[in-house]
Amino acid sequence: MQRLTFITAGQSPRQDMIDEILAHLPDGTEIVEQGALDDLTPAEIMELEPRPDEAGIATTLKDGSIVAISESWLRQKILELCEGRGKTVNDLTVIASTGVFDLGTTSPYVIHAQNALDKFTESILIAGQKVGQIRPLKGQLTRGKEIRDSRVKSVYAPAYNQDALLHAAKELRDQDLIVLNSMGYDQQVMDLVREASGRPVVQMRRIIAGTVAKMIKQSRDTSSGAGLLEGSALSQRLEKLTKRENQVFELLIKGFANKEIAAELGISPRTVEIHRARMLSKMGVSTGSELMQLIVRNISNARI
Repeated sequence: MQRLTFITAGQSPRQDMIDEILAHLPDGTEIVEQGALDDLTPAEIMELEPRPDEAGIATTLKDGSIVAISESWLRQKILELCEGRGKTVNDLTVIASTGVFDLGTTSPYVIHAQNALDKFTESILIAGQKVGQIRPLKGQLTRGKEIRDSRVKSVYAPAYNQDALLHAAKELRDQDLIVLNSMGYDQQVMDLVREASGRPVVQMRRIIAGTVAKMIKQSRDTSSGAGLLEGSALSQRLEKLTKRENQVFELLIKGFANKEIAAELGISPRTVEIHRARMLSKMGVSTGSELMQLIVRNISNARI
């Protein structure tokens, strides 16, 4: 069973957001939701307003109202909620909030919405395109830590303000692509902006769905090692590997040499050697041949 946990900046459930993302994912995905504000009273939430020097984060409450909260408080809260999550590809976790920076190290299968957005934007810029972004808070226009590039143009428009959205769409008509920079922008907002601007429009929800779908597909396409070790003590060792170490593991057991692994992953052979050594150590062996012997033994005996 594929489990997908959404950690949102506001209150759960966010059924509209979940439904839109699920429409682009494989069937049979179990959903778990947790909101950073779930256990707080209205008075406590009011105390979380952004400081004057903060951009703030816009998020949604259970009653549908939108509030701005402190990004620094939210960052720490999300780190607490991520503890122990995202250990395997079958237990993916999504930090469903853009604008949350400097989260540090989390488990390899925790997807940061802001990181996914940055990678998407960088790929568009590399292709020579101009990117427009619509943001829900004015403070995010001047104080964000996002990619700085003259080809990125950002404007302000809350998801609930149709006039502001129409104005923003017209402001971004000269851009090649418009990104709705918040998980709160829904399909209706996307359609409105696309019609008013005449430009292609991408939701953050679609970017997240694409990122999750890609990770699930890659795990299924390259899960030969995990499948061979399923049900054995070695499977627990496999779960301790980092994302890169797991990639090296999968290519190694397919017979790739270090230089071939380097070319496949776009890293240097020396970096491959480092990841390979750490991976082998975590798997309890010293060489690739010893690893293959363990796998062969596992095929005939599920309890190595």
